[in-house]
Amino acid sequence: MTKPTLTRWQSREIPTPALMRERVTDPQKYYANMPNFSARGVKIGGAFPVGVPPNQPLYAGQRRDVIWNRTTLSTRGFTTTDGIRFRIPEDGVYHVTFNAAVWGNTVRAVGENLNAYITADGANGLGASGDIGHTTFQHQHAGSYTTIRVSITEYFTKGTSIRSQVYLDSGATGRWGIASSQFDADFNAFMLSPSAGGWRQAAVKPPNLTPWKDNAAVSVSDMNRQTFDTFAHLENRPRFTARGTSFNVSAGQEKVALPWSSMYANDSGFTLRRLADGYADRTAITVPYSGMYLVNFFCSAQHTSGVDTASYGFQFKIHGNSGSARILAQNTTTRINQDCSVALEDLIYLGAGEPLNVRFYGWGTGTRWVSGKSDGRINTLGAVYMGG
Repeated sequence: MTKPTLTRWQSREIPTPALMRERVTDPQKYYANMPNFSARGVKIGGAFPVGVPPNQPLYAGQRRDVIWNRTTLSTRGFTTTDGIRFRIPEDGVYHVTFNAAVWGNTVRAVGENLNAYITADGANGLGASGDIGHTTFQHQHAGSYTTIRVSITEYFTKGTSIRSQVYLDSGATGRWGIASSQFDADFNAFMLSPSAGGWRQAAVKPPNLTPWKDNAAVSVSDMNRQTFDTFAHLENRPRFTARGTSFNVSAGQEKVALPWSSMYANDSGFTLRRLADGYADRTAITVPYSGMYLVNFFCSAQHTSGVDTASYGFQFKIHGNSGSARILAQNTTTRINQDCSVALEDLIYLGAGEPLNVRFYGWGTGTRWVSGKSDGRINTLGAVYMGG
């Protein structure tokens, strides 16, 4: 179904069945089931020796497109001709997730690096292009699985194709592959807002909905508030994306709040500021509305000293009326001076005016932690307002 064109009610206009379909029924149908796809389970290849599970092979030093099983695809609006690239059907803001469980039968003592990417091939030179999401994990145990994950919220133009990719460390030996089960690997995208005005189109504030009352005259403003304003808000939800961070945590230092070098928001109510006295500038983002937010985050760290095996985590802490609600993402790195990432997304409740911040925790005796190398997109924090 094509996105409906929204128009306002006018004075002395008769709400005919045709107008009611155009301004009420059609938008309701569209926003209840916007474009999406789900690919589950990779296409397998070759014969598998005893002890090697069915998989899509990976080869050392190669960045490979993931080929998805066509029989388990579920699409609405999206199209694919090769099971690799999925074409965006309409301009808008989409949330994309990619997960893959990678198996390897030979692992060096210091582990092997695995990289996951979400890559966009922009249409006609417009919209997002290149690596829009990237995480790196370290596979540490032979004969076992490591799940690599990355997610991102991004604005895409119609005709852009998105794909998922995995890179295996050039020093890896033995047999490697992405587990073929549809529970081990998946690639999903769904539209959040069908914004046609680009990433920088200003958001429409949440509508003020009130119940209809018996025997009350329905004014033009009442009709527009309950229909047009509601759909216009869904067409361009409030959101922000912060990119680029750096930290340097000395041995024995418990934690550090992450500062963000840049932030884009389509609503002026999102503000990037200092969390509180004693913290660095640009360490918290204040949200403008109370309600549920879809948060996505990925960030890379490395340890430059200490033991080979060390653990770290990123903690989200929300200060304010929501109390001390937390999200924690942890990982372990075995290779000094090598990036290792975490990635997560979650739905969380935030109150209007509350600041959202992320803190890095590093553990390991005599260990110094620094932010990983980045092209500007590997360290990202974003959120979209989903409703009150």
